[in-house]
Amino acid sequence: MSLFCNNRLTAGLIILLLLSGCSSTPTSRVESAGQRPADPPALPTDYDKALGLMQSRDYHSAVPALLDFIEDNPDLSGPYINLGIAYQHMQQKEAAMAALGKAVELNPGNAAAHHQLGILYRQQGDFDSALNSYDNALKLDAGYALVHRNIGILYDLYLGQPALALQHYRKYLELAAAPDPDVDRWLVDLERRSGSAQARTDQQ
Repeated sequence: MSLFCNNRLTAGLIILLLLSGCSSTPTSRVESAGQRPADPPALPTDYDKALGLMQSRDYHSAVPALLDFIEDNPDLSGPYINLGIAYQHMQQKEAAMAALGKAVELNPGNAAAHHQLGILYRQQGDFDSALNSYDNALKLDAGYALVHRNIGILYDLYLGQPALALQHYRKYLELAAAPDPDVDRWLVDLERRSGSAQARTDQQ
């Protein structure tokens, strides 16, 4: 496969999925995985089929389809990211980590691979590694909106750093391709809580 085709596949094939819950209440932060929306490249039929299975959430069927494609195209990082996402949904964390680690190994400059690793580390409670992975993704692509969303969740709920959470939520809303009412609510809630905490400090 040509380098041109390799780059197109690696850069453009991360499908948009929601991980870790579906609640939209202000106290429930939903992590988002994937790339910013873009015009997709023409996909090989077998890979397009695998992505279709993932979009229909048939992960048990998507995994063998992705593995078949990887067997014929072992040097592409994008399929490994989708494989990692599928394994995450199937609660196979070790397999997900192996797939995402391979994606980073094949292409250390793939911000989506670092982002997805951050989500997996956060799910496992390894917040330092999650932060490091998100930071790596932002170093590669400072305009990657979903990373700002997820690092905001990490700072907000897990690291207790509301000022940094606010910074990243605001950046996400600035960069997002469409309005996000959930993050709007989280932002208002966090601003209210931060303001109340500051007011109590000022009164002491």
